[in-house]
Amino acid sequence: MPNLALIERLRGEYDCVYIGGDGMEKTLCEQRHVPFYRIDTVKLRRDAILKNLAIPVKLIKCIGDAKKVLREIAPDLIFSKGGFAALPVVLAAKKTPVIAHESDLTPGIVTKVSKRRKANILTAFEDTAGALGGTYVGAALDPRLYRREKTALGFADSKPVLLVMGGSLGAATINDAVASALPRLLRLFNVVHVTGKNKNSIPPALGYKPIEFCSDMPGLYAAADIAVTRGGAGSLAELIALNIPAVCIPLERASRGDQIQNAEYYNRRGAIEVLREGALNDKNLIDATINLYNSRSRYSAAMAKLRVDGTDKICSIIRDSVL
Repeated sequence: MPNLALIERLRGEYDCVYIGGDGMEKTLCEQRHVPFYRIDTVKLRRDAILKNLAIPVKLIKCIGDAKKVLREIAPDLIFSKGGFAALPVVLAAKKTPVIAHESDLTPGIVTKVSKRRKANILTAFEDTAGALGGTYVGAALDPRLYRREKTALGFADSKPVLLVMGGSLGAATINDAVASALPRLLRLFNVVHVTGKNKNSIPPALGYKPIEFCSDMPGLYAAADIAVTRGGAGSLAELIALNIPAVCIPLERASRGDQIQNAEYYNRRGAIEVLREGALNDKNLIDATINLYNSRSRYSAAMAKLRVDGTDKICSIIRDSVL
């Protein structure tokens, strides 16, 4: 989504194309009429170490795929948002300049590789820039987030709206806790829940609206009074930019700990509340949500002090790099 936000801003000035794998980015690019080039990708599995033994062999083919695409499109600039889909492209790049943007507080593997390849490193967190010798810019956010046109959710009353989202694929841990907590939550809130594809197993209830995947997050954000979210840097930046108080439940398993670090960073600044996944249950989810809503003005004031939207600065650096 950050890549597509930048493409929307820049496509009138440049021919923008997207290189990715088999994830949802292909569909999203097709919907937005962005030329898409598919390559093979390989992902580090932190929850299945033995499967990583084949990575070096698979990566050679992935790099070969990326080289073919780069020869075809002959780009003037490569922008890497990190993640496993970007690794073959960064490794395949020869003389083409690379800008790499790191969303998380601590750098991932692709950002470290990009740094060794002399890429121009941009960061979403100020603390990260110093450690990497990069430039602090903030996050890449879709300008449509600020439009404040609410999605019509069809709730029967005017209770405040709680938005629950577990990332683009959903989160079973959060979904299970919501299922147990829902009767209590619905006494106080209307609940819109982005469950993830094929993870919508909670029975229908008055005031509860499950959505497997939302293509109109700006509309949901505009309707939300408070939120429950994972600790992805993009989601946290969006919520803070829009001044929506949030309870964050960062991913712990099968993770390098980046979501925990992102969440704790904003928690130390008073901007969000954090619940650890290992201790999550219906009771502390209910308590945290109620406390968040009752203290929402305090969280809003802390959010207002943070500058998280770096979209204009990123676009400016891209323009300067292809003069």
